[in-house]
Amino acid sequence: MQTRIAGEIIAIGDELTCGRVANSTSRLAARELFLLGYDFAVMQCIGDNPELIGATLRTAISRADFVLVTGGLGSTDDDLTTAAAARALGLKTVSHPVLEARLRDYLAAQGREGDFARFARFAVLPEGAEPLDLQGRMAGYLLEYQGKPLWFLPGVPSQMAILLSEKLIPELTRRFPQPPVRQHLYHSIGLPELDINARLKPLEGRPGLQIGYYPVDAAVDVSLTVRTENAVQNAQLFTEADTLIRSALGATLFGENSDTLPECLGRLLEQRGLRLVLAESCTGGLIASSLTAIPGSSHWFEGGVVVYSNRLKEQLLGVPAALLADFGAVSKECATALAKGALAHLGGDLALAVTGIAGPSGGSPEKPVGTIFLGLAAQGLDTPQVQRLSLHGSRQEIQQQTMQRALDMLRHFLAHS
Repeated sequence: MQTRIAGEIIAIGDELTCGRVANSTSRLAARELFLLGYDFAVMQCIGDNPELIGATLRTAISRADFVLVTGGLGSTDDDLTTAAAARALGLKTVSHPVLEARLRDYLAAQGREGDFARFARFAVLPEGAEPLDLQGRMAGYLLEYQGKPLWFLPGVPSQMAILLSEKLIPELTRRFPQPPVRQHLYHSIGLPELDINARLKPLEGRPGLQIGYYPVDAAVDVSLTVRTENAVQNAQLFTEADTLIRSALGATLFGENSDTLPECLGRLLEQRGLRLVLAESCTGGLIASSLTAIPGSSHWFEGGVVVYSNRLKEQLLGVPAALLADFGAVSKECATALAKGALAHLGGDLALAVTGIAGPSGGSPEKPVGTIFLGLAAQGLDTPQVQRLSLHGSRQEIQQQTMQRALDMLRHFLAHS
């Protein structure tokens, strides 16, 4: 069996350990490198403590092939990573001449030469480290220690993503050009995790195969890892497993690897030349936000309205007051009227509508928290389609699940029309 190439991730920052900021950088790195065939056995999140930073780094170096550290590289007093790492590894810190020159030029251009001392820490690196951005726009460097690459990247997610893609991944794949594993992600929605597990039982326990199941709101990600003696066996085993997974998941499979449900739906709409409108109540614009986050979504998304109150349901989309009085805003009848009203008043070829009780209050025995109605209207469709859902979780979780289930409802409609 070929040697596994495994790394460790260390995310540093008190803002992470107190829960004020989500640790999105570790998730991004693990996801991107997983798809390239690299493993992470350990992923740690620690505070801005120099002793802890040093001890954690030394331990990671002792057992990993490479280490990725994020956070604590700025110029403020709580940016302690560089000094702590240098001290732990017995290295001096030095001002990198190129970074120092860039910093001086930047401050001079703003007439702030006197501020150099305040920002000088930005140019200081452990001896032997090479900056990843010689223009000085972003902090980050590569340090070789005991024959192992140590990457230090900024904790700012947007900057970290750039350096991960443009600097770390190319260098990592150069150093370890043939990862001994092949990995793939499948995104499914509409089947519970246990049902997917049952369908994929034939793959469990097969030598060289590893299957993982990861619920993500209303969806479930299935990971396939193939690790055998050689590339030929890898390819053969992957093909067999891939064929079985696609057959078992069937129409519930909406995407792979870095695909998202909104992106997949957008591609379907663009391929069909169709335009979508929305009427959102309990999701408060979440569906529209997920769609407009996609570049080019204006090709297939017209827009929508958030009609939270009954007054706006009536005034903007023509939902009859009598219907709301008889059946309530959270009802099959209201979802139908919202979808029809959106199509009539907003135009477009298709309309999605959502109404429900996201909680934590507002439920009743007949309609408990998590009761959701989805409506779908389309040009040429005599009667809108309606689904009733019974969801569970926090308010945010119910809203997120509602968004996913609504988009999946439209995806199924497009696949069968």
